[in-house]
Amino acid sequence: MSNAARQFRHRLECCDRICLAVGKNSHCMDGWIAAKNDEIDIVEVTSWSNFFQKSSVDAILAENVWEHLSQSEGRIAARNSFQFLRPGGNLRLAVPDAFHPAQKRASLLRRRGRVQPTGPCHLYNHRSLAELFLSVGFQVKLLEFFDENGSFHSTQWDVSKGLVRRTQLFDKRNVKQPYAYTSLVLDAITPDSPAMGWSRDASQQAGSKIPPHSGRSTTGRGEPAQHRSAA
Repeated sequence: MSNAARQFRHRLECCDRICLAVGKNSHCMDGWIAAKNDEIDIVEVTSWSNFFQKSSVDAILAENVWEHLSQSEGRIAARNSFQFLRPGGNLRLAVPDAFHPAQKRASLLRRRGRVQPTGPCHLYNHRSLAELFLSVGFQVKLLEFFDENGSFHSTQWDVSKGLVRRTQLFDKRNVKQPYAYTSLVLDAITPDSPAMGWSRDASQQAGSKIPPHSGRSTTGRGEPAQHRSAA
């Protein structure tokens, strides 16, 4: 076992609850355990099973992680997270938002060949990210995102389940330029009981694949907009 793995195991043994902040960009609050890339590879199931029993992890925070995985790797990592989170466990993740105005402009320039492709391996919007986690069994709650019409949606979220720094509320750069630094933020929850949250079956009965969203919406320029659900 490597020295990094031994140190990681020691940190696990010192905690009553297993709350993992994976990747180098996830903020590790008190009571959380930093899990860097050389300690756990979220794509490799054996990397998980070296440290955890299935259904034993209480919470996971992943800020700026999933966009660096290919589409197939992202699905595998989601499936691994689902298997090792306990029933009712929470995975909070944040990725660059494909519908953020800055990302949309950059994508247009790349398509026109005016800039070279750089940055994330895979960009998600609120629909594609929600579908990824729904497909492996999670319940999903969208917390912050732009929609395809340029409206910004946000809802109150519990910071104790993971603090995402690059968000409208917590990124200080938004004081001078609102909505300049936001993320697509989502909670993926392992099913515990029907009352726990939104389920795929309930949404399909309502004629939608994406969970309803209640919260504040703006045009992305700080102007209130008529609320749109994520459906």
